[in-house]
Amino acid sequence: MCVGSNLPEVLLISCYELGHQPFSLASPLRFLRDDGINAAAIDLAVENLNDYEEHIKCTCLVLVSVRMHNALRLGVTVSKRVRALNPQTHICFYGDYAGLNADYLCEEQYADSTISGEFEPAIVELARAVLEDSFKQNRPPSGVRTRQSVAKPVLQRTSFVVPARADLPQFGSYARFRDGQGELHLAGSTETTRGCKYVCRHCPVTPVYQGKFFVVPEDVVIADIRNQVDQGVRHISFSDPDFLNGPSHARRVVASMHAEFPEITFDFTARIPHLLKHKHLLPEMKIAGCAFVISALETLNDDVLDVLEKGHTKSDIIQVLGVMKKAQIPWRPSLLPFTPWATLDDYLELLDFVRDNDLVQNIDPVQFSLRLLIPPGSALLEQHANAEWLDDLDAANFTYKWSHPDVRMEQLWSQINTVVRQSQNEDIDHSKMFSVIEELAYAMIGKIPPFTRIVSQKRPIPAGLTESWFC
Repeated sequence: MCVGSNLPEVLLISCYELGHQPFSLASPLRFLRDDGINAAAIDLAVENLNDYEEHIKCTCLVLVSVRMHNALRLGVTVSKRVRALNPQTHICFYGDYAGLNADYLCEEQYADSTISGEFEPAIVELARAVLEDSFKQNRPPSGVRTRQSVAKPVLQRTSFVVPARADLPQFGSYARFRDGQGELHLAGSTETTRGCKYVCRHCPVTPVYQGKFFVVPEDVVIADIRNQVDQGVRHISFSDPDFLNGPSHARRVVASMHAEFPEITFDFTARIPHLLKHKHLLPEMKIAGCAFVISALETLNDDVLDVLEKGHTKSDIIQVLGVMKKAQIPWRPSLLPFTPWATLDDYLELLDFVRDNDLVQNIDPVQFSLRLLIPPGSALLEQHANAEWLDDLDAANFTYKWSHPDVRMEQLWSQINTVVRQSQNEDIDHSKMFSVIEELAYAMIGKIPPFTRIVSQKRPIPAGLTESWFC
């Protein structure tokens, strides 16, 4: 640490959090500061690490948030840079993907420690130990994993506090909310629950939380929203894995938010079974400002949905289409079209379903390229560890490699992945990109698409965010 410097002793770094101002920085930052620790945060999604070299050189502890796969890949690069600038600083990776990849991160010395689950209290304990020079690799604080000491995810209920957002980058730096008229608004986000009570086998939340979830008190959620509204935010994304895990809690939060901020719109993510079970809540959600809902459709193949333990079927998907139309809330499904069990027929059926149900503008093109990730510890390994399609763990890329039994599916994924990534830089319209995807898919079976024109839009482009979703 730099003697006499006012620079922070602890530095939190986020690499990517879905185009939002990171909750994963704001929450632990408040915990640390409430404990009297001089801490600061950097969001590399909108800031440059070069501007913080002096901070890194003087800090004792660097905490890298890796709540998703893309963030982890970027986090390794950050770690290398931090090591070069300050070889003595302690580096801790935290978040779901930190726990799943702890062995590799620690063995390769990208991290001195990792934390997963309800990470805030463990972060505070780690910071105390590092700053007091009492940290020991073989006896770290509870919930902190090292090369010498294995720790399970922290799954004890946390006394939540209002996140510290004031010193983070302004909301204008992040993705905007685009309303149904095409107008852009500042967008924020918050969490009403942590974890998930369901155990979809491909989900990274499952091996960490094991079906547990924790409720963030209503007053904390509303205070966080209030602070964001004070900074100009006009739309809130509830970023819970499933907003309807606690439907009564979700209902109370929405009612309180609407009562205090009637002009604020919001979106949330919910499982297809939950949208069917709690469809009676959707009209009041609409009245309270719900602008769109995200659900993991994944595929129309019931056998694949069963393998993934999604809890829904193709029939349920069709029912939800009707439910959302009746509620007049745009539905934005997410997809997982490339898995070892999917077929070319599945892919073509999915494209036809999207076109026939006027969903082209509801689904970002990147969704049509998404491929199953199998991280270390994935629940899928419990049943498929010896599958012929499964290859070795590619630890450096944080996933098990796998090859589709049908080489055409591998070729199709490669082609679609390439054109979709290119489209991100060229800002190609969804309809044009969808037509390109259709042509590639039909060409793989030696046919031309039965449709010879770009998809027409039957209504205004549905509300959404200006940044595509990536895992």
